[in-house]
Amino acid sequence: MIKYIYMDLLKTLNQSGLTTNQAKVYLACLQVGTGSVLNIAKNAELKRPTVYLLLDELEALNLVSRVRRGKKTFYKAEAPEQIISGLKDKVNLMNEILPSLKAIHNIDPEKPNIKIVEGINGVRHTYNDIFTFLSHHPNEELLIFGSLKDAAENFQTSVVDYFYETMSKSKNPIREIGNDDTETRRYYRKSAEINPRHNIRLIRDEGKFYMTDNMLYGNTLIIFSVKKQIFATIIESTTVAETYRTLFNMAWKIGKPI
Repeated sequence: MIKYIYMDLLKTLNQSGLTTNQAKVYLACLQVGTGSVLNIAKNAELKRPTVYLLLDELEALNLVSRVRRGKKTFYKAEAPEQIISGLKDKVNLMNEILPSLKAIHNIDPEKPNIKIVEGINGVRHTYNDIFTFLSHHPNEELLIFGSLKDAAENFQTSVVDYFYETMSKSKNPIREIGNDDTETRRYYRKSAEINPRHNIRLIRDEGKFYMTDNMLYGNTLIIFSVKKQIFATIIESTTVAETYRTLFNMAWKIGKPI
C-alpha cells in the first residue's frame, strides 16, 4: 500500500475511534484477506502477542472474525462498511443518553450544586465532610443556626454524640444562633468547654427556628432536617453561601449574647 495513503487511512481510522495499533491490525487484515496471526503481525509490523490481544478487541467490535481451518485459526477483516454501522450504533446510543447528559451539564459555573443525603449514616458522613474541611482550613469560620431542641428530640443520641466528637477535633471559630431555651443554654456550656472559640447568641422576640439545623462554611450551606425522617440538603454555591452569610450577620447583630 502506498505509504501516504496508508498513513491517511491510519489517521482517519484513529479519529473514528480505533487506537493506532487497532487500526494497523485492521488494515493488515484487509490486505492479507484471511491470514494467520503471524502473517497479520508481519504486515502490521507489531509483535505477535500484541496482535493476539488486538484481534480480540477488533473481534469484539465486529471488525474481524475467526476462520477455522482444521486445527488452525485464521482471521479475516469484515467488510469496511461495518465501521460505518458501528459508528451509527454509537451515535444512536449517544442520542439515547443525550437528554440525561444535558440534564447534568452545569453550563453556568454559578449554578448551585445540590445534593441530598438521607439517614443516620448520611448525617455522619456530612459531619465528617464539614470537619475535614475545617481541619484543612483552621481559620475558616463555621456558622450554625437552628433548633437544638428539635435536633435533640429527633436525632438519635449516637448522632448528637458523634457531632460533639467530630466538633471536639476542630478549634475553628464558630458562631451560632439558637432559640432561647434550656437545651440551647445547656448545649452552649458544653460547646464552650470543647472549643473556647465557639460563641452563641439567642433569638430575642423575632420568632424561632423550627425542625431544622443549618451549617454554613466556605461556599457550602447544609440544611439538616431534624424531623423523624432525617436528611440533609447540601448546597454548594458561592452566591448562596454569601447571601446566607449576610443574613446570618444581620441576625447576629441583634441576637442576645449568653
